[in-house]
Amino acid sequence: MKARKDYVRLSRTGKRFFFDGFIAQALPISDRAGMIGITVTKKLGGSVFRHRAKRRLRETIRLWNKENSTPFAYDIVLVARSKIFDLDFIDIRKQWDEMLGKLQKNQDWTHETLRR
Repeated sequence: MKARKDYVRLSRTGKRFFFDGFIAQALPISDRAGMIGITVTKKLGGSVFRHRAKRRLRETIRLWNKENSTPFAYDIVLVARSKIFDLDFIDIRKQWDEMLGKLQKNQDWTHETLRR
């Protein structure tokens, strides 16, 4: 995901899932393949820390893509949190898997889509 409009759309209409290492904003889609974006704010620290957080999230996604060939039906933005540096990589992967499980179980997307 590269366009700002996609990040803003998910921020306004997506459902949020909170984890120790990141916040996931997700929205189901049906007409195309899903996209994943990563955001890291300056609150996490300087560029070294921000890039480290992005690399950890990118690697989590890359390994998941390598292991799974299922079609992805969601747009997701991952917002890194400061605790991402305290977690082992295995814990981040567990949180990613937990988030995907919550996406599959959650069928009620209407109650947060009207937030402005």
